[in-house]
Amino acid sequence: MTQAVLSGTAVGALYVLMAVGFALSLDIADIVNAAHGTFVVGAMYGTLEMFRHGVPLYLAVVLAGVGTALFCWPFYVLFMRSARAELGHRVQLVYTLLFFSALTVVYQLLFSADTQTLQHDFAKVSLFGGYLTSAQIVAIVLAVVVPVGLYVIARSTMIGKLAYVASRYPLGARSIGTPVDRVYMVVFMLGGLLAGIAGGVLMTFQPVQPTLGLEYTVVVFLVALVARNNLLACLGIGFAYGIVQAALSYQTDAGATLTLLVFLLALLAERLIDLVKAARRRLSRPARVAEAAR
Repeated sequence: MTQAVLSGTAVGALYVLMAVGFALSLDIADIVNAAHGTFVVGAMYGTLEMFRHGVPLYLAVVLAGVGTALFCWPFYVLFMRSARAELGHRVQLVYTLLFFSALTVVYQLLFSADTQTLQHDFAKVSLFGGYLTSAQIVAIVLAVVVPVGLYVIARSTMIGKLAYVASRYPLGARSIGTPVDRVYMVVFMLGGLLAGIAGGVLMTFQPVQPTLGLEYTVVVFLVALVARNNLLACLGIGFAYGIVQAALSYQTDAGATLTLLVFLLALLAERLIDLVKAARRRLSRPARVAEAAR
């Protein structure tokens, strides 16, 4: 069980990076990217192929992340800019789901439908009767540093404040000369960068196949929604998802399904709490009005 929890922590770390990129795109650029999981899978394949052709592993991970970010640029310019500005989330979902399907087919044609793994021996560090590989430790460190760093940037720097203003008050931001559309594009590319790095690191200790994008997209949606796009909440919930999934998988073959059910219940509970709070506010409003009238 200890090893399952440690492995789940490492996988949860990658869920954190995936969810943070998705949450940034949704919160600041107002983009719902249903193809986010396939970007992760593409980076996994990119890392695998570069490593097989002699590129040092961690350089391959960085290049996969940068390549994913650059890939997001024409995708934003050609599709997401108009969908974000004029047509709303419904059309965004249509575009990204179509792109999701197309990329899945491309991966099958290029790399076959077989499961593939990266054959590489990593140093192991013993912890609490189990172990973590050096790649898993890198994943955990990144999962802590990236969201905390982005949170500090958002709260304490002019760039972060401009991004916040562009997300909440775009007309006002434009009136003071902020390049709002460029902010949205950079944020979308940053989401792709984090998805690419997550995929590259994930390739070091997880197998890949073309259809994995759906699983990762579902996880990202759940983590970001339960966290309400809060970066620090994504940090905690992403780790929790990975640990719960690993622990349940250790106990039963239906671990992934049970994990999904647990987080759906958490999302439902969160929604019920919001409804109860809203009902209490409505009920207390007449009393406040009457008190003010006195």
